[in-house]
Amino acid sequence: MPERTGPGAPSEAELEALPERLCQIFLGWRLGDDRDALLALGEGALRIDLLTGECWCDDEPLPALGIAAELDRELDRVGLADRLEAAHLDALFAARPYRSRGREGTALELACRVVLRVDGREYAAEARNQTGGA
Repeated sequence: MPERTGPGAPSEAELEALPERLCQIFLGWRLGDDRDALLALGEGALRIDLLTGECWCDDEPLPALGIAAELDRELDRVGLADRLEAAHLDALFAARPYRSRGREGTALELACRVVLRVDGREYAAEARNQTGGA
């Protein structure tokens, strides 16, 4: 998608909010099938290069994750392609058994940090949550 410039370009406030929005996308329902992949890994440190879509867990390459494409679509929607100098998401994750109201399952605890460098400025946000069970 072409870069938006002029009146349609993202404002400073939009740039400041973007890392948090990317964290929420990662933590939310759009994690989709990748949730099961993370549960299978158990725990670790995930890194997604948001410019290339490459993913690693504990510094080992992973097959492409669907969430990387979701995050890329959000970056494309904003129109920063030519201005992004660096963009990555780092997440710590852990699968934890839980029991609630007689139900058992596995929760996925997630904590993520997104860092974007746009036109020489850095924008970052952190967020965490826990998703219910498999």
